[in-house]
Amino acid sequence: MKKLLIILLLNVCGIIGFSQIYNAVDAGSEVKFSIRNFGLTVNGSFKGLEGKISFDPASITAASFNVSMEAATVNTGNGSRDRHLKKDDYFDVAKYQKLLFLSSKVTAAAGAGNYMRQGSLTIKGITKQVSFPFTATAAANGYRFSGQFKINRSDFKVGGGSWVLSDELTVSLNVSAIK
Repeated sequence: MKKLLIILLLNVCGIIGFSQIYNAVDAGSEVKFSIRNFGLTVNGSFKGLEGKISFDPASITAASFNVSMEAATVNTGNGSRDRHLKKDDYFDVAKYQKLLFLSSKVTAAAGAGNYMRQGSLTIKGITKQVSFPFTATAAANGYRFSGQFKINRSDFKVGGGSWVLSDELTVSLNVSAIK
């Protein structure tokens, strides 16, 4: 029993000791979305990205992502629309300042630099599980993580019962992370 405990302790220390911790940085990162509204595609983005990323391709099962962004930074290039999106029927930024993602599992996928990320996405205090592929590319003093996934806005009570706004939207990520 004592040997088993020592082996487990050494494995945990080894994982922690070799994990690479990076800070998600807003500068150079992009968090974008696109959704159909009145039959037209509306594109937007968020800023204020921050968080911790633990990533080492040699120990991918120990990887984790804990990132957030500022909901009030929603930007579609239309000031009137952006003010509306900040109200309670959309992002309710007065009450819910952050959009959050916390990974629960990261696995390798086919091809070098390809991975699958699973975790919880929280918008307006509602948490849903999401899973999506991403790539990791070594960059100066860190990594660039890129991926894309779809969510149903009504799952997060964003946009109320709008019949002109599509339920499905696409989120595209291009995140810089440095030591």
